[in-house]
Parts: sequence; structure tokens; C-alpha cells
Amino acid sequence: MTAELRWDHPVRDIPESGMALERQATAEERAGLARALDLMACDALSAEYAVKPGVDGRYRVSGRLRADVVQACVVTLEPVASTLEEEFDVTFWPEERMPVPEGGAVDLDDEPEPEPIVGGQLAVGRVVFECLAAALDPFPRAPDAALDRHEAAPQSSGAGAPSSPFAVLAKIRPKA
Repeated sequence: MTAELRWDHPVRDIPESGMALERQATAEERAGLARALDLMACDALSAEYAVKPGVDGRYRVSGRLRADVVQACVVTLEPVASTLEEEFDVTFWPEERMPVPEGGAVDLDDEPEPEPIVGGQLAVGRVVFECLAAALDPFPRAPDAALDRHEAAPQSSGAGAPSSPFAVLAKIRPKA
């Protein structure tokens, strides 16, 4: 569960036919998201999703989130606004029926691992939070931002060949 979005649903309240929901994050929730995700602002966050019961006490939650966020440019630190739209689709399983994680190689084409139903609650807020976090640009950049790069002149070892980084390290190694 995430403290920023407590959009949990008790399984006892979900009808057999399932349910469709629309959620809008409050100003307090958006401020918490901005702090947790190191955003300058989260101006809007909404999610539309369906909860459908499955077999053996499982539930499927699928939907879409939309968020208006402001991040700091990695070059100038100026605000960079963006709109994110992401889909999510997760399966919640009763905690006692969760599969045992397998060690070894990871198959990227495999189904996503199920989420546990903890305390009789589907933690949809945590799913939305994680989906939003994954959708953020890790290096936001203002359209006109540019780095001033200065290339250092390569040093040569005397014969015209550039010296290796190890030659530089050898110069600073203390002599015994």
C-alpha cells in the first residue's frame, strides 16, 4: 500500500458482476505524489478502471491513468510540463495462494506477477502509483535546453598515441 493513494477496495464490496470506477486524486494526494516522485507538481491525476472477480478468489483490475505533471529539467532546472497516459492490467490473488517466486533467469515475455490481496483489500492506489512512477521521463528536458560540453584535448604518450586512463592512474600511485 502506498500512503499517497489509498484507493483500496475491500473484496467483500465487489459484486459478482464486477464494477467500473473513476477516481480523481485530491489536492492532498497530488501533493503527496509530487513529494514521493520528486516532481515540481502533479496538477491532475485520474484513473478509470474495472474490477472483475475471477476464479479462486482472484480479481483482475484493468484501466488507464491520466496525469498532468511538472518535472525539473535536468539541464536548466526549469519546469517541464507533460501529460502522461498509461494503461495497467493486474491480477490480485489471495495472499495464501500467491505463487512462490522462481529463481534464475527472468522471462520478459512472461505474464506479470500477481499482486497479493492483503487484509481483504485490493491496493489499486499502489498499482496506479507504480504505473505513474514508471511512466515518468527519467531525464526531462526543456525543448531549448542544451549542455555546454567542452571536450578535453587527448593526451598523448609521446609517440602520437593517446595515453590510457591507467597511465594517468600510475602517475598518482604512491611510490614505495
